[in-house]
Parts: sequence; structure tokens; C-alpha cells
Amino acid sequence: MNKRLYIIIYLCCCVLAGFAQSVEERYRAIYDEAEHNYNIGRLDEAIHSLKNNIREFPMSLRTGAFRILSLCYLGEDNELEAESYARLLLDENPYYSTTPSDPQRFIDMIESIKSGRTATITTASSKAENLNEVPVPTTLITEEMIHNSCARNLQEVLATYVPGMSIVDCNDDINITMRGIYSNGQEKILLMLNGHRLNSFATNIAAPDFSISLDKVKQIEVLRGPASSLYGGVALTAVVNVITKQGVDVNGVEARAGVGNYGQIKAGMLFGKRYFDLDVLIWGHLYRAKGESVFMPVEDTGMQMTEGDITIGGIGRKPSFDVGVQMKYKNLQFLYNTQFSQVISPVTMSYTFSPYTPDKYRSFNGVGPSFTTLAHHANLSYGQQVGNFYLKGSVNYDNGDLTHYQILNEPITSAMLGVLPIPDQIKAIMDGKPGIARYINGQEHTVGGKVQGDWSYINSTDHQGMLSFGAEYSYFQLDDVEYVYTYDFNKLASDDSNVAKRGKGHESNMNAFMQLKHHWRSFIVNAGLRFDYKNRFDDTKIREFSPRLALIYVQPKWNLKLSYSKSFIDAPYLYRKTNLIVAYYMGPDEEDSDILMPETLHSFQLTFGTSQWLPGLNVELNGFYNIARDLIYQYVAEHYNTGNYNTYGIELSADYQHRPFTAHVNATWQGVSRAELFDITFGHSLSTPDFAANAVFAWQATKNLKLRTHIDFKSRQHVFYLDILKYGIFRTYNTMLTEAKEKYALDPTPENKAEVDYYDKETTQAQNEIPVFKEINSRVLFDLGATYQWRNLTFDIDVKNILNSHYKQSGVSTGLIPQRGRWYLATVGYKF
Repeated sequence: MNKRLYIIIYLCCCVLAGFAQSVEERYRAIYDEAEHNYNIGRLDEAIHSLKNNIREFPMSLRTGAFRILSLCYLGEDNELEAESYARLLLDENPYYSTTPSDPQRFIDMIESIKSGRTATITTASSKAENLNEVPVPTTLITEEMIHNSCARNLQEVLATYVPGMSIVDCNDDINITMRGIYSNGQEKILLMLNGHRLNSFATNIAAPDFSISLDKVKQIEVLRGPASSLYGGVALTAVVNVITKQGVDVNGVEARAGVGNYGQIKAGMLFGKRYFDLDVLIWGHLYRAKGESVFMPVEDTGMQMTEGDITIGGIGRKPSFDVGVQMKYKNLQFLYNTQFSQVISPVTMSYTFSPYTPDKYRSFNGVGPSFTTLAHHANLSYGQQVGNFYLKGSVNYDNGDLTHYQILNEPITSAMLGVLPIPDQIKAIMDGKPGIARYINGQEHTVGGKVQGDWSYINSTDHQGMLSFGAEYSYFQLDDVEYVYTYDFNKLASDDSNVAKRGKGHESNMNAFMQLKHHWRSFIVNAGLRFDYKNRFDDTKIREFSPRLALIYVQPKWNLKLSYSKSFIDAPYLYRKTNLIVAYYMGPDEEDSDILMPETLHSFQLTFGTSQWLPGLNVELNGFYNIARDLIYQYVAEHYNTGNYNTYGIELSADYQHRPFTAHVNATWQGVSRAELFDITFGHSLSTPDFAANAVFAWQATKNLKLRTHIDFKSRQHVFYLDILKYGIFRTYNTMLTEAKEKYALDPTPENKAEVDYYDKETTQAQNEIPVFKEINSRVLFDLGATYQWRNLTFDIDVKNILNSHYKQSGVSTGLIPQRGRWYLATVGYKF
């Protein structure tokens, strides 16, 4: 029965595709003839054939037809008609970019029209609105900006253009911080692909790495600030929505391949086509790098026991890849994407951070020491306009295979075993053995559905109002869990089936949201509220309200916004399960361990923006004050709600365009009024610069040659390293102090008071010896790139850190990790 159904569906698709292709070929012939007439100077004939047929043209040809009509009228010096068709072209495709082969008059006309328009995004309110009206500070990164940045992956793009974002190195995965808030993995920022969540439901992690290819991207929309009122958990500090191209934007096949130093290999393919109402985009991309070898002296390591070479920028034994397809037929849209990422940690576990040799260790299912993720995402959605209502429904499925294979310590040491939360019998086996590691793996599955609607309740001269509403449900399950320790490089120290059982489980989440946007003359009120109800695996319930309120005043060339928003992110499933597994290892007396609670963030922001005050210049200035509570950090193998931050700052971003020159500049200054981590208070950001600035300049030197440069400045940074041995002593004394106080409260004798005083003194002394604050010097990096286009061939060369500057970076409770030196990558592309 199923085979017959598949055959019928296949035959129907073939018939529809054949019909669409035959009609497409007929109008393609008309289009090609008009283009030929334009090229040989028969302008009137080209205009006549296009104007007689353009209404019947499929969308895949309409943009090109508007372009040819505009060019023909320019050839006749009829600038009024030429501009009218150029405007139709941009209405059809707001992201249209000219090419060096276009006449300069046409390039100037397109840029002039673009400069008078305000860019449109959909992420801030789930519907299209221009940047002047979005309720939170927003950064829009276009395809051209990505290319000009010399960036290799999404992490570098975001750190280049988004104020407040900077790179951190937590020795686990490719990571980024927003306004100083981050974790071992990138789990504080919601990453989406065309509105579909990419973050794992087990770990909340979605790394901005090479598994998210840039070749397929049309633009990236970044909301800077809490966004749980619309997107719920994970949208703690920001939302990044990667918008792909459409098939019509590609209109053929694009192939790219590149090689570089340190074993870099890159390859990619894009296929895009539009057949009347059917738009298809297919992409594939891979990247691999052996990495750069850097010597680490013994004094820079955590345990100060060994020295040697470490590998920086190693991308796995297998290349990272990103393949997917997006199809849109009228109001029906389908997305499927598979991503694979494998990042090799440069040093051992964060607290020991020492050199190690990955090839010495055993593999599990073909995976060596690394942070490895294989993820599949599928989404099907349908939207329909019904009167004043727009209704949309979607269903999704996500699957992930997650592996965290971490080397704890390579040389022989009993001190390391003393702080590991594992049974004494296992410690006895590993004592005196080298090559100690921890392997965690799990398979996650998530299904869900969402319905939402927009109601335009008023639309008059002075008032425009929109009410948005929706509800969502998701069901998550983790199975096939492994959690084991190894020693002597390839021997299993534990393989307990009870651990696997304890790791398995499922959770469900339901939410409902409402958002009101009312526009009265120059004033806009944008308010939203979302309620999340989550049933955890242990049947505990999480109930969270996430409000947002923004007041906006809009003028033709400037705007002012005042906003408040609150967000949350529930403690990752895997963190809560890991804590239970550790408690199981330590015995029944420890199984009532602390329950991890959601992390929260409150943000107040004031934004002033200008648009075209001077021709080609846009500026945004934003001030923020953030209050973060119950941030989760790892201590050895367990996780705790131990971080609290009050931060403030000012962000500046500006862009200037005047052909053939473009410039994008941003700067961030931020400070800390109060911070607390592991019961230690301080007054500065950790592994985040107090001041950071980026500048990207691009110059179309000739018709075929484009030059670009990126300048990246970071001020001095403070690094917090937690000495786990000294912290263990502090925790012991602190526990004894608590018990002594309880004893004294029940029996206030002088002896008990003396005991309290003793442990109070020892606790204070131990606490003062715990933190080791280090500093990272300020630095400036320079990147250079060039593009040469000849017919359908494109040649690119990008050099990162061209001066080969030596610098270090850090993250959560880790040491100073050397960063990449001079890396270069040469790429050739061809458009079929």
C-alpha cells in the first residue's frame, strides 16, 4: 500500500514538474531573446517583448525582466521609467545586489533607491516590520556584509557585526558570549534557521560553527536582548535567525571549493530554481581543518605537570557538514536540514588544561576525543490570509546524536582523582594510571507543533493595530545514554547499566503567547507576554511568565525606543541528569542533590537610531542594564546555579555606503556593578573585554576586483580560574561551618561558639585562596580579503590575522588558551 502511494505521489510530482518546466521554457525563450536584443542595442524590441509578457512571467524570471527593462530605459536616457522598473525590481527582491558588470548608472540608481528604504526583518515580532519599528535593538547582517567580513563561520560573523558579542574559548566547542553571559557551550543564545530552532533540547546548545554554512545565507537577523516573550526558553541573551536564500536568488547551480593552510579544505554547492509558484533551494557544504600546532609551556597549564604541543582550530577526524533542502509552494513551506560538527578540544578538561595526544585514546562508535553533534531538523508549515486574520500552523521534528568525549587529565596524578565525583572502587582502579577521560553520549528526539495568528484590528490614517497570538507544544525524549570513565587511554573504568537507565527520560513543554502592536501617528506601543509550562522528567513543574514592553517614537530620519524584557532558560536536561548520575555514583546519601532551577535575565534598554541623516549613513546608539540570576556553571562534573550578574553598557553601530566604498563599524563598552560566581564576588566581566570595536571596509577597486579588510580590537580582559583543589577545601570548611552554626543554635555553649568561630575563620581564609584572577592583554587583529570575478568564475582569498599576532583567550574556569595565528583560505566558485 505504501509503495503504491509513493509511486502515485512520484508520478504526480513528475507531471506537475514537467508542466511547470514546459511553461518555464516558453517564457525563458522570450526572456533570453529580450536579453539578446538589449545586448545588441535593439532596446525597443526588448522593451516591447518584455512588457507584453511580464505579467505572465514566473517569479524566477520577473526580477531579471525588471532589470532588463530598467537597463533599456537607461540606454534611452529615460531615467523616470528606468527608476520605476528598478523600484519594481526591489519590490520583487528587496535583497537584490548589482554585479560589477552592470552599468555604473544602474548601480548608482539601485543603491540610491536602497538607501532611501529601511530594511525589513521578521524575527522581532514574527511578522515583517522595518528596523525603525522593532521593539528591541536589532542587527541586520546582509549577504554582502558576510562576504566583506572575511569570516569563516557564523561565530566570526556575529563577533564582527553584533555589538556586545565576542568570542570566548571554553575548550569545549565553538562559542560566543553576549554582554558577558555565556557557558561552556553556546546555550544562552537561540539560533534559528528560517525561524526553526537549532538548539538541542537536551543541552540547549547550538554552536555557531562550520555546521551552519554561510553560502546559503541571504541575511542574518539578530535580536540583542531577552526574547522569551516570543521564543520562550533558550532566548536568554539574544536571538539569531539565519535566513536562507530562495531558489530564485540562485537560479541555477553555484559550486565552490577552497584550500588553505593547516589542512583546511572547503567545498560547497547551491542549487536554486523557481517554477511558477514552486521555489526550491538545495545546499551542501563541508569544512575540515587539521589545526595549528602551538607549544604550551608547563607554567601555562592547570596542574603544572606537563608541557607539549596543542592543536588549535582542529575540526575533527570527519569534516563538519551542512546539507539541506527548502521548498515553498504558494503558502506551503518545507525545510529539512542535517548538520554535523566535530570540534577537538585543544587542551584537557577546563580545570587542568594541559596538552594531550588525541590519537592515544580509544574511540567510541568511530568518535575520538571531541565535542561531536549530528543533528536533523525538519519543519512543515502552512499559512493563509483570511480577511483581517493571518493564520499559520507548523509541525517539526528534531533528532540529535550528542557526544562529549573529554580528556580529564593525561599524566598520572592522584590529586585529580581526589576531586572526581566517582565511587572509591573506581578511583582505586584508575589510581596511578594515565589517560583519564569521560565519555557522554545520548540520542534525542523532539516532536512539536505550533499555531499562531495575526489580527489587524484597525487600519486607519492615524491608527494601525496588530494583535498576534499563538500556542506551542513539544515533546522531548532522550534514550541510548552512555556515561562512562576510561583510564590508561583505552580501558573502561565503569560501564554501569543503571547509569544509562538514569540518563533516559522525557519532558514536555506547552506555551501560549500574545503580542500587541499599536501604531498611533509617530508613537508605537509593542507589548508581549508568554507563559511556559514545562513538565520535567522527575514530574516537577516549571511555570514561567516572560513579559516585554516597548515604547517607540518614530520620525522619518530618527527613532527612539525604551524597552523592558524578561527572559528565562530552563536548566538543560543533560545537566540535571548528570547531577543525578554523579549523586548515584557518590552513594544514596548524596542523591538528594540540589535541583537546578531556570536562569533568568531582566533587561532595560534605551535606543536612539538615525537613518540617512547624511546620505548613506545610518547610526544606532543603545544603552542597557541587565540583571542576570541563577546562571549555571560547571564544577568538575556537576552543575550549580551559582552565577549572578548586574551589568551595564553602551553599544554603537554605524554603517556608511557610497559606491564604490562601504564601511561598517561597531563598538561596545560594558561594566559590572556586581557579580557573583561560586560564592565569590567581584566587579568586572570575565573573559569579556570592557571595550571592543570592529570595523569592516570594502572597496570595489575595479569592475572585477573587490578588496576588503576587518579590524578587530579588544581591550584588556579578566580571567577567572577556579582552583578545584582549594575550592574543595573551601566547600568542606563551609559545610562544617554550617553544621557548627546549627549545633550552636540548638546548644549555645562556649565550646560550640568556639567551634563556629574556628570554622568561620578557616572558611574565610580558604575562600580568599580560591580564585586566581589573570589578565589578557589588549590586542588588535587585521584580516584582509579580495574577490576577483571573471564571467561566471569567482576567485576569493581571505587571510585571517595577517600580522600573525600571538594572543590568548579564555572562558569558564579555564586557563589562557593560545589562539589561531595567520590562517589563509583560497576559494574558487563557478555559477552554472
